Amino acid sequence: MSFSLNSVTSAGQTYQDGQQVSASGVSSGESNAFGNLLAKAISRCFADSIASYEEKQEAVEEEKTASSGSGAAPASFQMSESMDAIFQEAANTYGVSVNLLKAVGMAESNFNPNAQSGAGAQGVMQLMPATAASLGVTNPFDARQNIMGGAKLLAQNLSMYGGNVDLALAAYNAGPGNVAAYGGVPPFAETQNYVVKVKQYMGTELTTGQTVQTAMAAPSAQAQTAADTDKQTEDTGMNFLADAVERVRVQGQMV
Repeated sequence: MSFSLNSVTSAGQTYQDGQQVSASGVSSGESNAFGNLLAKAISRCFADSIASYEEKQEAVEEEKTASSGSGAAPASFQMSESMDAIFQEAANTYGVSVNLLKAVGMAESNFNPNAQSGAGAQGVMQLMPATAASLGVTNPFDARQNIMGGAKLLAQNLSMYGGNVDLALAAYNAGPGNVAAYGGVPPFAETQNYVVKVKQYMGTELTTGQTVQTAMAAPSAQAQTAADTDKQTEDTGMNFLADAVERVRVQGQMV
């Protein structure tokens, strides 16, 4: 026996919406009654499956909406890290010499994560608040964030000046506007001494010898919930047809 939602073939006869459309060997009245009953049973099975599927989908969507609207801040935890390892990771991430990064950290703050200048520069790489924000640094006193931000800024400067270390350092200290205004390293004693000092540090093997506490983001509960509900949606969809077929099988045993 074969069937579709509105068409049933049984004992050699086909019924469309309960009406006989072909016959082979059984009376029309008996076959019509059986076909009509079976077609209605199948239709009811699929209707029940669809209703069950839609109900599950509504529950999944409600769960997604509740999760996305929670507004909870991402969780984080503190971990101990080697500052030297952070410098190396930053160098690898942004394609900047680790010796250059450490030399800047040494010249700027002597590797002090809590350093703050009178002008307002903060952290290991002495980032100004507006600069830090533009680099995505949310906590300039977090050594990892600060070093990564400083590495990103140096990489941008090196790219801007075709790899010229002197100009990249001058822009780091005095700003790219002054480098442009003077057509090179500005004639400021502080900036000129800064470039010389950093390049001297670059020629030495600097080691911070520090272990620092840095903030690491924990896996987002909201993201995990979204992934779970997406998987639930997929499973529900895959089970829909199996559910409908099982309902038809049970109904077939009852008629």
